[in-house]
Amino acid sequence: MKKYLLSAVALGAVAAFSAPASAALVTCPASFIADGTAKVFNGGNSAVSGCQILTPPSPSNVGNIANINAAGFFGYSDWVSNSQTQIDSNASSGSWTINGVDFAAYDYIIVFKSGQGTNLTAFLFNEEFASGNWSTPFTDPPFDFPGAATKRDVSHYTIAKRYNPTTTEVPEPAMIGLLGLGLVGLGVARRRKAA
Repeated sequence: MKKYLLSAVALGAVAAFSAPASAALVTCPASFIADGTAKVFNGGNSAVSGCQILTPPSPSNVGNIANINAAGFFGYSDWVSNSQTQIDSNASSGSWTINGVDFAAYDYIIVFKSGQGTNLTAFLFNEEFASGNWSTPFTDPPFDFPGAATKRDVSHYTIAKRYNPTTTEVPEPAMIGLLGLGLVGLGVARRRKAA
């Protein structure tokens, strides 16, 4: 019995280590979103509230909407195009503008991609700015580049959006009913006082 148990444990370990690694999201360093050092900013102010990196690195993972949703950035897989998909950059810095911005109804992200040794890196906009600048998030660390390289240029980026019904405040029917009931009560009290 002991022999079979040890064999089962050994087979389980081999299966666990031989299974293909699945993609996961990791949080970026805090400096990527802090005022003064943010990678997506407006002046000295951060324009983002969160940052996630898809791991492991994949040079073939382009920043299209299908890959963004497959990654599940910030817990969502319903991101749609903001008509700003895979904008060529090939630079270490640049500017960004959210087309037709509507922070009351939508959340927005900007997703960067570079080449080998990197993967999609997404930033969640903080809804304070509709435009600004960016600098490459592809630095060592958190990425591990061979040789003396400390950063890589962004090859392209995408700005995507998702409808967020919680950002649009609509009065609840119960609240409207309660307000109406209060007004009726005031009317009844006023009639009694007049009589």
